Amino acid sequence: MTLRTKPLVVGVHHPTVVDTEKLASAWASLPCPVDLRVVPYKEKVKLRRARQVPPVSDDLLALAPTPDDALRAAWREAEALLTMDLPLERLDEMPRLAWVQSYSAGLEQFSLGTLAERGIALTNAAGAGAPAIAEFVFGRLVEVFRNLRGIEAMQRARDFHRPGGRTLSGRTLGIVGLGAIGSEIARLGRVFGMRTLANKRSAQTGDVSPLVDRLLGPDGLSEILSESDVVVLCAPATTETADLIDAEALSRMRQGAVLVNVARGGLVDEVALIQSLQSEHLSAAILDVTRTEPLPKSDPLWDAPNVYLSPHSSIPPDAYDARLLDLFAENVRRYVLGEALVNQIDLSVIDSSIGN
Repeated sequence: MTLRTKPLVVGVHHPTVVDTEKLASAWASLPCPVDLRVVPYKEKVKLRRARQVPPVSDDLLALAPTPDDALRAAWREAEALLTMDLPLERLDEMPRLAWVQSYSAGLEQFSLGTLAERGIALTNAAGAGAPAIAEFVFGRLVEVFRNLRGIEAMQRARDFHRPGGRTLSGRTLGIVGLGAIGSEIARLGRVFGMRTLANKRSAQTGDVSPLVDRLLGPDGLSEILSESDVVVLCAPATTETADLIDAEALSRMRQGAVLVNVARGGLVDEVALIQSLQSEHLSAAILDVTRTEPLPKSDPLWDAPNVYLSPHSSIPPDAYDARLLDLFAENVRRYVLGEALVNQIDLSVIDSSIGN
């Protein structure tokens, strides 16, 4: 195999703060120089969401950032691009683009069909946020089970009493989607002394995993719902997982169970969830994602009983960016050497939501 010697131009749209010295050190031994261009490009959430359901109106396209000369030059020359957004209407300005590294695990904003047609490889960031998300999940679970809200209310009222609570140890943790995030949640579940079970799209009957006490296939959702005190959603948003947790699924969950969603808002029928909370069938719902983001002030989720809402913020940006850039550095190395890329998406099977 002939070693590459011509320079590789790499563009970074997001994050905008990059440890260039660390990246240069990681690529120092490569047979070709890597020309790193940090050229910010990040679209507004409204436009990014609209790209999930094309066509996008001209009014929304007008919200896209206007490229400056440095960005246009990077687009003309870059073979690789680390980005949150990829404006399809400007792909002709990127004639050399051969590989896109997504900033996120989810890929809903990208047109996978267009990338496949143009022969552009795509990798995602699955696993970059796993430790932080798992930490967040258990922080919230401790808050719920140990009734920290009740303790805070006791302190504010200056009314010294014991608000009560429950322990996590000995309870059953069900994980829907044993990917990178689900695996890290399973690990922490065992640390907390929980029985763990999970399903995985690729699992077959009889498969086992050292990560969980019981591994099920995609048809094992009903067992997870009926046996778990805590159900954590980590599955990607696909046509198969849309409204996965609907009224029927919620009715199969244990009385007093807790639902956690750190995947995508579209997995949960929020109207049915509110009804389940109001009837006290579920004791709590921990939602880091919602169907509409930002969540409108008028949305009934705000006032639903025992909802623990957060604004898609389970990952601190600094921790995530550091892990993401390590992944990107490794993939640039592999790209130059002609090795298989980490987290490469099979674009022959078009599904826009591989993630988490």
